[in-house]
Amino acid sequence: MTGTFERPGARPATWPERLFVLGGLGVAALYTAAALALGTGAAYIGLAWVAAVAWTVLASLALALHQGLRHRDWSAFRRYELPDSRDDLMEWSSKTGAWSHMRDWEDRHRHDDDPLR
Repeated sequence: MTGTFERPGARPATWPERLFVLGGLGVAALYTAAALALGTGAAYIGLAWVAAVAWTVLASLALALHQGLRHRDWSAFRRYELPDSRDDLMEWSSKTGAWSHMRDWEDRHRHDDDPLR
């Protein structure tokens, strides 16, 4: 399987955009390190990480909407291509494609003298 689906024609993210999206995680990591080093505010570490994850989700959605509204690039929301080969599509749709593919291969290549048949 190819891993992720391709978005043809999509503009790659710039470093400032990546910093904007992932900045919340960096702030949470700094807060965690400072809280543990200073011994104060450790009760709010979990809240900081929840807020950082929420920031990441909302910031990536905001940047995708900005890209669509300003540059007419809606590729973040559509134009995903499904895998081309039958095996990749089966694995993508069922999450058990590797086992199913092996079973199909065994059915095609099984001989009549197979004792386990």
